[in-house]
Amino acid sequence: MKILIINRSPSGERSNTMVLTRAFLEGAGWSEAEIIHVAEANVGGCSGCFSCWAVTPGQCVIQDDMDSILPKLIAADAIIWSFPLYYYSVPGQLKNLIDRQLPLNLPEMTEGSQSGDHPSRYDLSHQRTC
Repeated sequence: MKILIINRSPSGERSNTMVLTRAFLEGAGWSEAEIIHVAEANVGGCSGCFSCWAVTPGQCVIQDDMDSILPKLIAADAIIWSFPLYYYSVPGQLKNLIDRQLPLNLPEMTEGSQSGDHPSRYDLSHQRTC
């Protein structure tokens, strides 16, 4: 099972957030996981150009670390979002990573959806998010 941890604590591996995350991993019986320390990654903000939908489907035109992070998000069987809560929301750099997942979705909306869902470009039915 491929476990991916998205960690956005500024203290990285030494943070209380990672202490809790490691306890979660142990409790779940998962011994190995890949960790992406977002604080160390170069992830710019989404420009809202929608090129990933219309011009280069599935590929963001911004060239940064998201080029290597998106395939890891697709391949993961479980994704653990690990971050401290800042002013009722996620840290800003993590929000950039969340917004930059737009290429993973298709531009059309799911028929009958009340929430405006965009279907995934990839089969992620095996994936769980923690």
